[in-house]
Amino acid sequence: MLRLSAFLLCCATASAAPPEPTVLKAHDGWVSAIAFSPDGARLAVASADKTVSVWDTATWKETLRLKGHTDYVSAVAWSPDGKQLLTGSFDHTAKLWDAKTGAELLALKGHKGVVMAVTFFPDGKNLCTADVSGRLTLWDRGTGEKVQSEPFHKSWANALAVGPGGTVAMASSDNVVRTGGGAWRAHTLEPKAAEIRSLSFEQEKLLAAGTRYGLTKVWNAKGEEVASLKGKHTGDVWGVAFGAGGKVLAVADGDWNKPSDVVLWDTATWKEKARLKHTNEVLCVAFHPTKPLVAAGAWDKTVRVWDVSEFVPAK
Repeated sequence: MLRLSAFLLCCATASAAPPEPTVLKAHDGWVSAIAFSPDGARLAVASADKTVSVWDTATWKETLRLKGHTDYVSAVAWSPDGKQLLTGSFDHTAKLWDAKTGAELLALKGHKGVVMAVTFFPDGKNLCTADVSGRLTLWDRGTGEKVQSEPFHKSWANALAVGPGGTVAMASSDNVVRTGGGAWRAHTLEPKAAEIRSLSFEQEKLLAAGTRYGLTKVWNAKGEEVASLKGKHTGDVWGVAFGAGGKVLAVADGDWNKPSDVVLWDTATWKEKARLKHTNEVLCVAFHPTKPLVAAGAWDKTVRVWDVSEFVPAK
């Protein structure tokens, strides 16, 4: 049995402008979360309109719509084999779906409020959810039964990340990131900046965290801070994502209902490589697993996808 106690627990600007993005418009509510499938062939988009759309990344056509939540969908994650999707919602549930047919497989109930973040463990056997009470819950993927559930934060959880070796990180509005398991020893990371909004692992070598007032912190597996990044905005960093084999970090920061940026940072020098312009506040960002594509979802109900090959080094 996995135990939660084992897991105690984001300048030189490029001169050329990125090409125009592909714009996805299919939702009637803000885009809260996005995730590329492990093979990169599909993009899942979660929305405040209570649904999740799935897109073919070769054609950018919608191929599937998940319907069943009764309130905003706040989180989405792919299973390691790409066969299932896990979602979290303001309706206090998480749901497991067949990623091919859209059939609902499991409804995970009993959360203490809004389910803010969801993820799969690398072995594919267990699911993990974090809710607004700061509680982290493990679920059996096959039965939907709780494995264990404990309060890990003093305020609501905002983000979860899991590394390929099983390291888990959980961030909260109590200004703390808790990590442990896998390649990491248990750490309590305190950026002393603001509420922590987003998390991303680069394998298990680096962990990036975006905060409420535009600051992104990056730590190594020893819990040592290796970078402190500040964009031109002072708004929330709702999304961070490593890409290009860990050579680039995408940071999405923005002010309320205003045009925002996705900034690409070189992880070797921690210098700014490019700035991608979005039309509204960016709420989530994702890097394609194998291609130089960055996707960002926003308050204006759209997802924009940029080809950033000009700025991203080969893997």
